[in-house]
Amino acid sequence: MSCAVKGRYDTLGDMAVAMAYVPWQMWRNVLDVEKGLCCGTIFEDLNKPFCGTGGVRR
Repeated sequence: MSCAVKGRYDTLGDMAVAMAYVPWQMWRNVLDVEKGLCCGTIFEDLNKPFCGTGGVRR
């Protein structure tokens, strides 16, 4: 394959954009409304605050 053709060849054109498996959320450990709004979720099991620091390694 020449360089001129290589740039125009789409190998992913016939594939699906995305597929995901998402299990059902179990209704347990449910937070009250006020705390759920503050945390961004009503499910305590999904309350995983981001505690990382920085962005990229230097």
